[in-house]
Amino acid sequence: QGVDNGTKHGDGAGQNVTRLITSLASNHTVDSIHIIGDLSYADGSTEIWDKYMDMIEPFASRIPTMVAVGNHEYDYTRGDGSKKDGSGIKTNETFHPSWGGSGFHDEGGECGVPFAKRFAAPNNGNSIFWYSFEQSLVHTIMLSSEHNMTRGSAQYKFLEADLSGINRTVTPWVVVELHRPLYNSEKYATQDAIGIAMRYEIEELLRLYHVDLVMSGHYHAYLRTCDGLYQEKCSNGGPQHVTIGIGGAPLDCDMQLYPNHYTEKFDEDHFGVGRVSVYNASALHFEFVALGEEVVDDFWILRQRN
Repeated sequence: QGVDNGTKHGDGAGQNVTRLITSLASNHTVDSIHIIGDLSYADGSTEIWDKYMDMIEPFASRIPTMVAVGNHEYDYTRGDGSKKDGSGIKTNETFHPSWGGSGFHDEGGECGVPFAKRFAAPNNGNSIFWYSFEQSLVHTIMLSSEHNMTRGSAQYKFLEADLSGINRTVTPWVVVELHRPLYNSEKYATQDAIGIAMRYEIEELLRLYHVDLVMSGHYHAYLRTCDGLYQEKCSNGGPQHVTIGIGGAPLDCDMQLYPNHYTEKFDEDHFGVGRVSVYNASALHFEFVALGEEVVDDFWILRQRN
């Protein structure tokens, strides 16, 4: 999984991570590659989008590349969104809840259009913005942290219906991916408020339907929580959460962290990707693979299936 894999930053990290993905895909069996938002950081520049697509072509032309929308692909604050919004939202503005503060702001006025025109997804949700798919033993749900997911919203109804319809005999593993994480530790009050609000809306669904893993980006660092995380308590019936925002944009170096008991690993020193290997219905292995193919962190999720 490569996330925050931008091209416009001058340090070349995005290109180096792309080479890492290409190398891993060439030397190992890779069923799909997931990019969980903030893809090109084009912010309205068609030239940067073209460069980004050229950059990922070595793997995206051969391996299914599944994407989630991030703030840099979608967020806007003015303009007639009822006619131009790529996700079909019939309002003048994108989702701007009061609790979001300045966390939802304009990102160049793309309105999700270049993103939606360049990538495809199964037609079972809202185009490329929220959808689900199955590969082998895994059911993956892609959500949009940039759209309304409050109770009763279209996205909430999709998530609830999708989770309730999964055949866990066929796909025992359930993974949810969205750009902004529900849990993080960086001392960034505005962004943390968004994560807390998203937990209030959908965390109960994740616990109720036994989601195993939630993967996100947005913060430019790596973080993993304890397993079973629900209402800030470990081993409490929820999933494990991983932030993998180390795909190319400048890292969040020297950030202050909120003290908490659920963060098990935090890394702001390495660019890289996450690699998920599912061995059977009971064992999933996650690895944080840094540049040079160094495994910086790894963990197992073990489940006893009924």
